[in-house]
Amino acid sequence: MRLIAFLGEGLRSVAPVIGILLVFQLLVLRQPLENWREIAFGLVLTVVGLVVFLRGLEIGLTPLGESASNALAGRGSLSLVVVFGVALGYGATLAEPALRILAEQVENLTAGALGSTLFVQTVAVGVALGLAVGAARIVLGVETTPFFIPALALALVLTFFAPERYTGLAFDAALATTGPVTVPLAIALGSGLALALDRGDVLIFGFGLVAFAALGPILCVLALGIYLGSPSGG
Repeated sequence: MRLIAFLGEGLRSVAPVIGILLVFQLLVLRQPLENWREIAFGLVLTVVGLVVFLRGLEIGLTPLGESASNALAGRGSLSLVVVFGVALGYGATLAEPALRILAEQVENLTAGALGSTLFVQTVAVGVALGLAVGAARIVLGVETTPFFIPALALALVLTFFAPERYTGLAFDAALATTGPVTVPLAIALGSGLALALDRGDVLIFGFGLVAFAALGPILCVLALGIYLGSPSGG
């Protein structure tokens, strides 16, 4: 019964998207589904995979992140927290499936001028630095605003110097990397540190790491664009 409930939950998550696509394909565009068997099989795999993935996060990855956060807070070492933030941000980014898809598209559309490996590594470094700064902020007990305003101002300035084609890439990379792997871990790290260190209002000190994880790639990809220049390709 629990398995059926989990499958139903996964189906409810993707049903609106499937419904919209089918309505446009069959009713608005009036185009038949020539390979409907393969599509149906793929949709079943999507639902099953989503359920397995989310359950794995719920019972495995997220509790592990919370446990590590509590242990870090007990050590009381700022440098250790920063190192953990760097490692967690870098590793989580490499596991994000959406970022891989974006990187492959970028490499294809630029005819290899901007390789997928370089793009992924740049984004991973940005997330790593963002989580490290965000975690250090919690340990030091500093609110979010003093960090966000300068970071956003720097991102705005860099957009004027980076090639136009990197601006869209930078913001898309920030969204692609804050996906189903990075977000739960960032939330677990932030809330775990804030609670363990008794920072008071958890909504002020425990949250914001996802935003730091998004700002880092924006700054790094824009900086990469300034260094490399405009990528070629169609």
